[in-house]
Amino acid sequence: MKLLSTRTALVLIYSLLLVLGLVAFTVKYFNNASAWVQYPTNRHLYANGKLHSSGTIYDCSGSILMQMVDGTTEFNKDKTVRTAVMHATGDVNSNVATGAQAVFRDRLTGWDIINGAYRFNNKLSSRSDLTLTLDADLCATAYKELDGRRGTVGVYNYKTGEILCMVSTPSFDPENPPDVEANPEKYEGVYINRLFSSAYTPGSVFKLATAAAAIDHLNNVENNLYHCDGKLQIGGDMVTCPSAHGEVTIEQALANSCNTAFAQITLDLGADRLQKYADLAGFNSRLEVDGIKTAIGKVNVADVEGADLAWAGIGQYTNTANPLNFMAYMGAIANDGVRITPRILADQGIFSFITTSVEKKRVLSAETAEKLGKMMRNNTISTYGEGNFRGLELCAKTGTAEVGGGKQPHAWFAGYLDREDFPLAFVVIIENGGSGSRAAAPVAAKVLQAAVR
Repeated sequence: MKLLSTRTALVLIYSLLLVLGLVAFTVKYFNNASAWVQYPTNRHLYANGKLHSSGTIYDCSGSILMQMVDGTTEFNKDKTVRTAVMHATGDVNSNVATGAQAVFRDRLTGWDIINGAYRFNNKLSSRSDLTLTLDADLCATAYKELDGRRGTVGVYNYKTGEILCMVSTPSFDPENPPDVEANPEKYEGVYINRLFSSAYTPGSVFKLATAAAAIDHLNNVENNLYHCDGKLQIGGDMVTCPSAHGEVTIEQALANSCNTAFAQITLDLGADRLQKYADLAGFNSRLEVDGIKTAIGKVNVADVEGADLAWAGIGQYTNTANPLNFMAYMGAIANDGVRITPRILADQGIFSFITTSVEKKRVLSAETAEKLGKMMRNNTISTYGEGNFRGLELCAKTGTAEVGGGKQPHAWFAGYLDREDFPLAFVVIIENGGSGSRAAAPVAAKVLQAAVR
């Protein structure tokens, strides 16, 4: 009897261990199956560590951006196009972490948790193709306009979230990849998608966040006058301005990018309000674009005061901004204060309920967004030149971000089109490009004109 009880206990223990093992395996399967399948030793999908079976990647008009032919990866026939969208498709070795070949590998290789490698089932193989929201020709235009300079251009529809243009430079022809290590200066950061994965000192484009806080919290701010004689003493420090603007309103200060006026506005607001509106603008948080996480721009003015706080409100101090996040903030101003998170996957049949879901977040009141938008429209009319952006109904802000070290400032230009037929927000950054109005604005003009054509 004692022996039978012992055997029964052992059977129960082994049965329990078996159940626990199955549970543990099931959990690991759902968490890690994708990684197991995508491991380069899987000969169904890889040969010599390189993918030999993949779906096709298309742009929004159906142009092939990347396809697999007889086990060989081929890209668009136009060299400029394939170089312009390299950070979207990825290179053959998947060095670009945000490229479709890396991020959407499950879809492209035809695998899911239920069906396994369904690409090998002919009835299901079309499900491994991808259509991106990008316009290949628009990306090529942006790449040509950057003209070899480091930087990024982004354009997206602020109503639907579709990213139409995403270009990062330096880039290279993925069909004929260079020896990057042999020329590190030319290809510095070449595998980084600067729109998604970089953060830059914003400079004066940040004044839009400061202006939004001022509209909401400073009494009669639109009629107040601020004096600028080219410098402002704050304690033992000096805030300087490129010009002496005299008496200016906040609208004029934004159009002329007056540092001393915005220094006074920032000190009137205080650190807490500036921090709140920086957070609302998307600083200190990341966006997720169809599973691709952006870099985090940072603004931290807790316990900051005096000239440091003033410079933060101007867009300097320790402020950094992610280009895509800031582009989305431009879209929020255009969209009555509601930010639509950008996306890069187009509507794709049975997956449309996932890929076309629109994430919305109110970041400004409709009234504040309208007032801010009118100021940005005035920037174009009174300062940047309406004739330079003919027909675009452009609302924008330049930025000339000082980076120190004897280097030229980063040039910014960001904003949106106030057009129902082309609801587009954009951002252009040229690293060490100098003045935003001289370097970045002409690039934006050419790209946006191409977009509306």
